Order: sequence, then structure tokens, then C-alpha cells
Amino acid sequence: MFYQLKRGRVGFLTYKELEDDYVMYDLPKSTLTECNDNPYNFRSDIDVSRELVFVVLDILSLPYVFGENDRIALYIRNDLILIVSVREHDKNIRNIFDAAVSYYEERKTFSETVPEKFLCHFLDRLIVNDRKFLENMEHNMSALERDMLNDMADDGFINDIISIKKELIYIWNYYEQLIDLGEILRDNETEMFLPENLKGFDAFTKRVIRLSDNVKQLKEYTVQLKETYDAVLSFRLNNIMKLFTVVTAIFLPLSLIVGWYGMNFDNMPELSWKYGYAGVVILSIAVVVFCLSMFKRKKLL
Repeated sequence: MFYQLKRGRVGFLTYKELEDDYVMYDLPKSTLTECNDNPYNFRSDIDVSRELVFVVLDILSLPYVFGENDRIALYIRNDLILIVSVREHDKNIRNIFDAAVSYYEERKTFSETVPEKFLCHFLDRLIVNDRKFLENMEHNMSALERDMLNDMADDGFINDIISIKKELIYIWNYYEQLIDLGEILRDNETEMFLPENLKGFDAFTKRVIRLSDNVKQLKEYTVQLKETYDAVLSFRLNNIMKLFTVVTAIFLPLSLIVGWYGMNFDNMPELSWKYGYAGVVILSIAVVVFCLSMFKRKKLL
């Protein structure tokens, strides 16, 4: 499906249609192989020549970071913007393309625009809801931190943090490839586009850089959460050890008393004293009360 612009055309093809018609569009055959290379890598090389910029992009459909990612190939020329759906689920990329087309159709400005401006609008729609997603992620992380500080964190807290950190790494790589593409189009080293039409690429690049910086801040936040969680666990362990130490210190004098009177020497007068047993009990209670008062005074209890 193609649309005529003031200068050149924009179009959307499936990978099968590209295989059948790449000769008609004067596209290099080698790019067909690149469309299916690096199935597990997010960042692909961007091929730049005098007449063509070619890139394969893996598109994250937030919030489904670990789901099946869409993949598109972009063929960018002075007179043609060709978007190829290499791998697509639920027609997400096609819907984004149709939304960009509808934007111009509703305003009846197709005849006044050029391919690079349409491409800017299409790229903007890839990240239109990303800031809201990152804000929600930050809110969720703050909730995890609040639960942790209120002693409400469950055993899955660390797994949650690791999962969030992994998501952020995926998202960061996604934004880095968009930044690479935006910078190449903005710099326009091959002079493919007129300078006055490059403002959109500059604005797009700056928006993605801000998103990438936000992701980096969230990654640092996950590290802080992990360190805080370790500190909380250490604090709890120290409190337990302090309690055991205090209990040991309280009953240590009692152990001395028991050991002392457990010797049972014949010449120990307390053994035959009428009030010997009661005296030892009172002495033990007095020692415990004295130790407790001392620990409370020192704020160890």
C-alpha cells in the first residue's frame, strides 16, 4: 500500500511482498537477508549509502517487554519511505502506520508533506505512550520500596527487582537503536534531505534520549532498592544478634551462681542454711532485674 506525497511516496509492505517486488523498487537483494539476521539481538547495524538508509528495528510493545517483539525494516530514500513488516503480532506496526496515514488524511495534508516528515511522525508514534509506561514502572518501584521499609516485602521482592532491571535493560537497548537511527537521519551526512526538513528528526532524537536517561535513572533506582533491601536485612539480623547477646548477658550471672553453688563443698554454709534456697532465688531475681535496668538505661532493649 503506497501513498503519494508532495515529493515521493510512503508505503507499507509485508516481508513476502518485499521478496516478490524488491527489484521493482530498486532495493539491494542483500538487505532481504539482513531482515532475518540477529534474531536475538536488539541493536542492528544501520546501512548508510548515498542513496539509501536501511535499518532493521526490533520494536518493543510496552508493557509486554518479554513478549514476542515486532520487527520492521526501513528503507529510506529521498523519494521513498518503505516500511516492511518482517515479523508482526496483532498488526501492531500496521496500526501505527495507518494511524500516521490517518493523521495526514484527516488534515488533507498528504499533498503538502514529504517522506522525511511522514517518517518523523511514524517514529514518534512508536514511543508515544512510553513515558507513561516508565512513570507507572517508577510508581511500582516506589510501592515496592514502601512495602520494604514498612516490613511488608514478601520473599519475591528480590525476584521482582531483578525482573524490573532486566526489563529496563531491554528497553534501554531499544531506545539506543532508535537514538542511533535518529542521529543518522538528523545529521544527514549524505545530504539526502533538505536541511529545513530535519527538525523533526532532531526533536525525535531528543525525546528518545530523554526516555533513555529516564531508563538509566530507573536502573540506578533498582540498584538502590537492592542495596536498601540488603541494609534492611542486615539491620534485622543485627537486632536479632543484639537480642541474643543481651539475653546471654542477662543469664550469664545466673550461670555463675548455679555453677558456684553446684560445687557442693562440705564447708559451704549456704547448703545447710534454712533460707539458702530462697536466698539464691532472690539473688537471681535481683541480678536479672539489675541487668534489665542497665540494658534499658543503655538503650540496648
